[in-house]
Amino acid sequence: MKNINNKIKSLVAIAFAGVAFSSCSLDMLPLNEVVLENYWTDKSDVESVVASCYCGMQENGYVTDMIVWGENRSDNISAGISASGDLINLLKGNLKTTNGYNNWSAMYTVINRCNTVLYYAPEVAEKDPNYTKSDLAINIAECKAIRAMSYLTLIKTFKDVPFTLNPSIDDNVDYRLPKTEFNVILDSLINDIESCKDDAPIRYSDKLYNTGKITRAAMYSLLAELYLWRASDYNAAAYNHNPQEDYQKCIECCDYVINYKIQQYEENNIQDEDLTKTVDAEVWSKYGYPLLAESSNYSSGAAASTAIFGTGNSFESIFELTYKYGSTTKLNTDVSYMYGGYDEKNALVQCVVGNENIMTQAPSSANYSDETLFGVYTDYRMLTSFYYKSGNSYNIYKYVVDQNYAGIDTYGTVSGSAFKPASSSQSRRSGYKLQYEGWIMYRLTEIMLFRAEAEMELAGLKSADATDSEETENSGVRMRKASVAVSGSSLSTADELYDDAFNIISAVYLRSNPACKNTTSAAPARSKYTTLESFRKLLMNERRREFLFEGKRYFDLVRFSRRLGNTSYLQSAIISKYGEASKAVIIKLAQLDFMYMPILKSQIQVNPNLTQNPCYDDEEESVKN
Repeated sequence: MKNINNKIKSLVAIAFAGVAFSSCSLDMLPLNEVVLENYWTDKSDVESVVASCYCGMQENGYVTDMIVWGENRSDNISAGISASGDLINLLKGNLKTTNGYNNWSAMYTVINRCNTVLYYAPEVAEKDPNYTKSDLAINIAECKAIRAMSYLTLIKTFKDVPFTLNPSIDDNVDYRLPKTEFNVILDSLINDIESCKDDAPIRYSDKLYNTGKITRAAMYSLLAELYLWRASDYNAAAYNHNPQEDYQKCIECCDYVINYKIQQYEENNIQDEDLTKTVDAEVWSKYGYPLLAESSNYSSGAAASTAIFGTGNSFESIFELTYKYGSTTKLNTDVSYMYGGYDEKNALVQCVVGNENIMTQAPSSANYSDETLFGVYTDYRMLTSFYYKSGNSYNIYKYVVDQNYAGIDTYGTVSGSAFKPASSSQSRRSGYKLQYEGWIMYRLTEIMLFRAEAEMELAGLKSADATDSEETENSGVRMRKASVAVSGSSLSTADELYDDAFNIISAVYLRSNPACKNTTSAAPARSKYTTLESFRKLLMNERRREFLFEGKRYFDLVRFSRRLGNTSYLQSAIISKYGEASKAVIIKLAQLDFMYMPILKSQIQVNPNLTQNPCYDDEEESVKN
């Protein structure tokens, strides 16, 4: 990102938007009026603070929050050798209001930087003729998107949170805010992004900016997720929301992103990269989605996985936090601290590992089953995401290993039962000291699976409302030929929606299982999915495989529970990780509100307008513990 303007280096603590929520509270020091008068004068001032919004997402804490809140609470994770007491308690489901991982200050720091840009940038546009209306519109879109991503993460984690679109710059305003309801915040974010979604650039001249900054595709990806969350609410009618309309909106936003990626591939206009040599030809010809190819020869390495998670900023990336190689100021210490790295004394730091339920047994079958996450032993997501050895911890490799050679031919054969995803002694990213791993917020397969989820849920609603007997009789059994990706607006029946959802999931699955090209039994069969319940299981398994360790799984379980109006699915998913504490956790998880984190106790102490989340008040906590 652009270096901070020299004239404000001495003002960073204040001028960067009154950025810090000091002492984990909602009280922030207002900007000095003289500083403001001297600072917000020209285009470079705005650009510097916009850069600080991106930097805030890269700084220590923001990515850790996404890992802890979105991944560590799920059935994918167990404690590693360096897990702290707070982290171990969180992993056991023993959440207290004093747990340090309840701290939301990193998110609110970024939010306030965005709010400050949005407040002052229009004034700069009036002063500086070089700061054009187009420049202003782009900066507004960037900051609204970053702010919305941060608020969305907060409400997925805490449900109701303090919400403001104004910066903390005025002594006369009380920023000790009460909580705002989840749905009210979600409505506001949708309206906000809808108002500027087409103002972000379609692309930049710098390849890294196309994935490291907010583009129009990133705006539509965010909007697709926002609509998906709003549609996934069993109580939608109470807020005058129409799930069918929101699922359709989600599909339309996904279409924009998918079509943009298809256009990029067809034009082959990615700098220094010949996409015709890297995109999976069979997935493209059969399904119409330009996904990067893994190698069909397992001994030659994992091409797509290396490009996406090792090299980074791949063709499939839509928006990722980018840590420039060689930088001495911006390092992704959050990932290396959580998943595995070395400290300054060259001691291994590894807070979490993969949970053993990911692999209940070594895969020995070539037949696909939804009852086993990784039953087919040729799945690259299994081979490259973690190191499996029966009886040992499952060390996480995704994001951590730079060059990942799956090596199934080395440690076994495609037809045999012996299996190791990668050598335990395999060299990792320069002893983890470089720490330049990007952190992906959105990539193409997630947008595809957003669309598949919206399609199958919309199909379920259409089936429930259907009066056409012919549609009901034929629902869920017809296979539509999928030579190209289909526009969501052309799908009108439940049959078509289910078919297209299955095709999308099949495309994602096939890319990671090239052996399925010759062994159809190793892939899901359309004839086995005839109900919404069966489609949901297929989708949730595929999302778990595809986004393993990417900070998505727990939030997927929360969204699913919000849609059902109960926590039965979430309970069945995560209960195995709690061991002896399982019975106590089951009792707690019977309440929907226990899906969310408690508010840090110190926040409530400094803000009398805040109330603790249900299930976590101190009196109840003392009784339980």
